[in-house]
Amino acid sequence: MSKNILVVRYGTIGDTIFSSAFLRELRNGCPDAKIDFLADKISSQVVSNCPYIDDIRDINGKWKNILYYIKIFKKYDTIYFLKNDSFLSICAFLAGIKSRVGFRVLRNKFLNKTCKYNEDEPEVECYLNLLKVNGIEVHNHKTEVWFGEQDTRKILPYITDKPKVLIQAYSRYSQKNWIDEYWAKVIRFLADKCDATIYFAGGDKDKPNYEKLMKYVSDIESNIIDMSGKLSVKESFALVNRMNLFIGIDSGLVHAAAALDIPSVLLNGPTSLKRWAPRSDKCTVISHNFSCSPCCLQTGVKKGCKNQISKCMFDIKPEEITNVISDKFIL
Repeated sequence: MSKNILVVRYGTIGDTIFSSAFLRELRNGCPDAKIDFLADKISSQVVSNCPYIDDIRDINGKWKNILYYIKIFKKYDTIYFLKNDSFLSICAFLAGIKSRVGFRVLRNKFLNKTCKYNEDEPEVECYLNLLKVNGIEVHNHKTEVWFGEQDTRKILPYITDKPKVLIQAYSRYSQKNWIDEYWAKVIRFLADKCDATIYFAGGDKDKPNYEKLMKYVSDIESNIIDMSGKLSVKESFALVNRMNLFIGIDSGLVHAAAALDIPSVLLNGPTSLKRWAPRSDKCTVISHNFSCSPCCLQTGVKKGCKNQISKCMFDIKPEEITNVISDKFIL
């Protein structure tokens, strides 16, 4: 049984949330091992309160720092690659790691224990399959997110007594985004028919987009609290945890809502629901199953859409969202 284990997963909030099930099941299978996590700035924030890991190792560039990684890797007897990375798999090989576990893809040719990476299978299940390669049993497939009391204290001043709805309207991949005029109709419904407080969520880069969206709903500004650019990742998790409903496009916080069992509505077009659907039966997915979808972050298909607004997203109408809210959610 491995005594010193490193897990490699950097990148997006959502994919790092998917790794939570892997980390829990790994800890259950190796209760006495030292388990560390190699991550970038974003992933580090997601797992900083994770009870299943002992330490977080920082991503520090690539080829010019190869000795940095070899030195770190030599401390472990097993490395799990949840992120396909040819450079880091080479570093693990050069460090002489006995058990180098990852997916059977070209970029991972220096690994010695692999399983198939199936793009028609949920990402969480792909991660968990890596544990089975080393004989570790999987008992629980649910995802988790973690935050602390200080994160909750940060968001409490913004919490009202009204029904609370969090909207994540924008992604760094523009083809995932919906139309501002459509969002405005949903926001008006939430304010007028549900008497809800609407929160906007996102990073600094999303703030200008929400400022443009506000021009369509400036007359109901008192019902809207723009939190974009104000919160850390963990504080955003704490905010999601206080919501009655989450509505958004395919991005990190919809997976946080799923992990926290918060009712949610996902507007999905260009990304694969087989791989990235939220792991929750409390999530209602609205998608029109265009023949050209998925086209985003999928191997062997065109990345993106020739249209400024993806047709699969444009085809989703505000009434579909408001009807779901009326039928399924009590606010």
